[in-house]
Amino acid sequence: MRKMLKRKKGMNGQSTVEAAMILPLVILILTGIIDFGLLFNNYLVIANASREGVRLASVGSADSVINSSILNMTTTLNQSKMQVTIAPSQSLRKKGDEISVTIEYENQLLTPVISAIVPNPMHLKARTVMRME
Repeated sequence: MRKMLKRKKGMNGQSTVEAAMILPLVILILTGIIDFGLLFNNYLVIANASREGVRLASVGSADSVINSSILNMTTTLNQSKMQVTIAPSQSLRKKGDEISVTIEYENQLLTPVISAIVPNPMHLKARTVMRME
């Protein structure tokens, strides 16, 4: 009986050592999930803004209205890291032609550990094409 008590008493630090070994891996996985979630959210924002912009262009809206709509939809993003391209320009559009709106965004990762594994910033690009009505 004494041997069992003695052995059990000596194993108190085992769980601490195991936690110290696993904790960095758990933190890496959690920060990766957070970064990926933010990256995916930013991609969805620019994809939806691109879709809305090309819809406005297909019904004959001016480029300034399209850019304004895109900027309103992407208020959660850093506007200085975003580039909007509308092709063809407003003066060259005619009924039946294809119009494309491309939004490019440089997504900055938050955690330095994840940014050491994947390129930082990550380049996101959303392009939508519709025909002019």
